[in-house]
Amino acid sequence: MPATAKTYPDWVQEYRTRGMTVKKKGDAYYLYKRTSKRVPGKKYPQPVDTYVGLITPNGVVYSDKKKVTLSNIEVREYGFSHALWELCPQDWKKPLGKDWEDVLSIIITRNSPESYLKDRVLHKEEADLHYQFQAQAASLGRRIFNKYGIGFQELEILKTIYLVRIEKNNAISVVSPEQQELIERLGLKMGD
Repeated sequence: MPATAKTYPDWVQEYRTRGMTVKKKGDAYYLYKRTSKRVPGKKYPQPVDTYVGLITPNGVVYSDKKKVTLSNIEVREYGFSHALWELCPQDWKKPLGKDWEDVLSIIITRNSPESYLKDRVLHKEEADLHYQFQAQAASLGRRIFNKYGIGFQELEILKTIYLVRIEKNNAISVVSPEQQELIERLGLKMGD
């Protein structure tokens, strides 16, 4: 065995198989799943270790916890914005032609500045959209009320439903019973 090779007790050595690695910290041995990924600018794939559990003489104590990086978390308003987007009637969209998505995004972000749509890229700059946004919002509100029997003000209860982005994963915050009742009454699906 080369001088640089690590020696482990037999009860640890048996877990050192293809795709697995062992790390010693203090007197404890930990098992990791080893994979690799390409990193731009690096000549070779870089190792990625995922914690599996603690190795003991009696076997592996598997971890049931998942590690989450807390540095890349983004929380945005979702419920109200998503509801307006989904409830937007076709007869409101049609006169706006291709601009309807941009106009609706602007109306939503004006009513909910922390909307998940805040960073949506518009097809046209707001200054190039020659619409009276307050009038469009009022028209949208009337049409939603006529179709669903609910106004913007009643939808505001949904503003405390958040989209939580953790790196590339999305989750929807807890929904209260009152919010759930409204969501079901309107036939909405959250998280799609």
